Amino acid sequence: NIVAIQQKYRVVRNIVLDMDIPDFLWESGYFEDLNSDERKKYIGFRCSDFDMDAYLHEPSCYDGWLPYLSIIVNLVVLSKYLRYLQEQESNYHTDAVAIQEQALPKEKEESADTNPTKIVGKSNPFKSTLKANEIKLLTDCVNEANMFTTTVSAKILTDFFNCKLNGVLKVNNTRLLAYLMMQLSCYNYIVYEWQSVIANNKLILKKIKGEPLTRTDLSSATDQAKNIYPKGYEIIDKYIKQLQ
Repeated sequence: NIVAIQQKYRVVRNIVLDMDIPDFLWESGYFEDLNSDERKKYIGFRCSDFDMDAYLHEPSCYDGWLPYLSIIVNLVVLSKYLRYLQEQESNYHTDAVAIQEQALPKEKEESADTNPTKIVGKSNPFKSTLKANEIKLLTDCVNEANMFTTTVSAKILTDFFNCKLNGVLKVNNTRLLAYLMMQLSCYNYIVYEWQSVIANNKLILKKIKGEPLTRTDLSSATDQAKNIYPKGYEIIDKYIKQLQ
């Protein structure tokens, strides 16, 4: 239902990403996506004219005065409920793993060598095959697309793919990030499980809350990016073609 709404009413396609912003109808890009007549309706509507009883009886009754209002409410409710279900599923999985670990015998742990074994070699969680010139190209890509809140260098992007960032990145558009990583994965530049790598290493923060992106966040953003291309996808496509 969420995808169907976003495909049918493209003006509300970014509401899901902005719904955690206070006053998101005004602070997000939604108001700018409305045409001139629709904006005038919102500006001219008096809050005192809103009848909650009438709205509860028929949620679409104000759509003529407040365009897409019932659609937005439905989309936000469905999206937050989906997020809740995903969090419950994630918590259940975490609890199940913890219970299994507690049930395992501790004989190996007790007999383990007190001196940890040093593992040699280079860690590569992303299984990245990107070369230096390709990293440089991707650096231009993410900066042109304003993917992060800061401008990144080739060194920062190299450290990102090595999971050795001296700090964290903050994303501007999670769907655009998911689109880029999905494309890199499709062409075997990085591992298919890139979502888990980002989440487990806490490499990227959400723009609004400043919390690390979770696998659930990235999975949801990827699903949305597959169905509705995010704003700026054409920039990524341009650079991906140059990589090939």
